Amino acid sequence: MDVPRNENDLVAKHLTLALPGEVLSVIGVRHAPVVRALATEISEMRLRQTMTDIMLELVDGRLLHLEFQSTREPTLYRFAAYDVALAERHRRAIRTVVLYTGDVQKAPSELDAGSFRYTVENVYLGQMDGDAALETVRRHLETGEWTPEDRVRLAFAFHMRFERRTRDEAFDAIVETLQRVPDREEQNYLAALVFGFSARVLTDEQKAVLRRVLAMTELLKEIVEEAKDERSKEIAERMFRKGASVADVVELTGLSEQEAQEVLRRVRGEA
Repeated sequence: MDVPRNENDLVAKHLTLALPGEVLSVIGVRHAPVVRALATEISEMRLRQTMTDIMLELVDGRLLHLEFQSTREPTLYRFAAYDVALAERHRRAIRTVVLYTGDVQKAPSELDAGSFRYTVENVYLGQMDGDAALETVRRHLETGEWTPEDRVRLAFAFHMRFERRTRDEAFDAIVETLQRVPDREEQNYLAALVFGFSARVLTDEQKAVLRRVLAMTELLKEIVEEAKDERSKEIAERMFRKGASVADVVELTGLSEQEAQEVLRRVRGEA
């Protein structure tokens, strides 16, 4: 199953319900109490990204922009352009945190462009102890001390460093830990978060395992439907570029006329 471009918008919408207080401090994002998730797509800008970012509104009114990167970002110009567009759209101050996955150890945090300076906070998930995170979660499950921080630990665990396990063993341990959660709804919710935050680096077999655990929760249903919608729009865009009519696109893709018109405007550069 392909995962839609804004998969993390869907995940964040659900995750905000589980982020009381300072629970993001577990992954190094401190002083960031979340109010709600916001849409991240900006029609005026089409930026190529490795993973989709997340936009959250903080208690103090600022916007927290979480950006996932599997490779070292060399210059920050792309993030700066994106944040300027977001700031203009929302008229809010932006706090950007880049969550690096994989083996990235160091990356620039400041851009000096002469007339302005731009800064981000870098968090290196690959430097965090995944074995310790899983042990903490398991201990809390055994003693009945489950906390919202444990949700965050499990949601991001696959991106952490494992020294006593291979990546495949780490995934198996995460799934095993999920299945220890006594509440089925909470178990499904956690599996959905792991799926959403790690889908682009999981194998097809690992995705299938999570889908079996999920048993098609509402979040996964949203992801699946969004994926179908994204594929239909991609097909529509290719059809319009080859000269197809709106009627043909509607008939062959299942999009509504309004959706097809929106795609056509984007193709023409009018959106």
